[in-house]
Amino acid sequence: MHQAVGQLHHSQTVLREIPFEYRSQDPDIAYSLFMHHSSGLALLAVGLLMLFDRLWLCPRDFTGVLIGCTWLLFGMFVFVMGDPEGWPIGFAGFIESFSMPTASEWIQHKLLSLIPMLLGIYSITIRRVPPSVNLAGWVAALALLGGIGLIVHQHANHPDFDIVNLQHWIFALTSFFIAASLLVERSEAITTKSKSFFVPLEVMVLGLQLALYVE
Repeated sequence: MHQAVGQLHHSQTVLREIPFEYRSQDPDIAYSLFMHHSSGLALLAVGLLMLFDRLWLCPRDFTGVLIGCTWLLFGMFVFVMGDPEGWPIGFAGFIESFSMPTASEWIQHKLLSLIPMLLGIYSITIRRVPPSVNLAGWVAALALLGGIGLIVHQHANHPDFDIVNLQHWIFALTSFFIAASLLVERSEAITTKSKSFFVPLEVMVLGLQLALYVE
C-alpha cells in the first residue's frame, strides 16, 4: 500500500514537472511523449550542427565541440530522465530498480544512453586523432547497435506490434541508414561530393521522427 501511494505521488510529481502541453495526457504516456519529443529536438540540433560543420559555416573545431557536447548532454538526459520510476530520479534505488516491473526498460534505456555519450566523446576528440587511425567503423557500429537496440526495445504497455513498436522499427531503420552513410562518407571508393551530407540529414530525419512520435 505504501509503495502504491509512493508511485502515485511520484507520478503526480513527474506530471507537474513536464511541460503544460502534456499534462492532459495519462501520466505514463505524457512522460513517454515528453522524452521522445525532447530526444527528437536534441537530434535535430545535432543534425543541424553537423550540417553547419559540413558546409564550413563555423570553425570546424568549434562545431566539433558543440556537436560533442550536445551528444553528451543528450545521453546524460536519457540516462537520468529515461525512467521516472527507477534510479536515479525515481522512488526505487539502484538495486531496487533491477526488480521493478519495468526493469527491462530501465536497463535498456541506461545502455542506450551510452551510445550518444560515446558519440559525444568521438565528436570532441576526432580532430585530435591521427589521420592514420580510422574510427568510422566503430562509429558506424554504434549507430548499428542503436538501431538494433531500438528494434529489441520493448515497452511493457505495448507487448503487441502496434503504432508504438512500428515507430521504433522506423527509428531503427533510419539508424541503419546512418550507419551505412557513415561508412560511405569515409569510403575512398565513393567520391561523390554529396556523401558528406547524408549523415547530418539522416540524423535530422531521425530527430523529426522522434519529435513527431505519438502513442
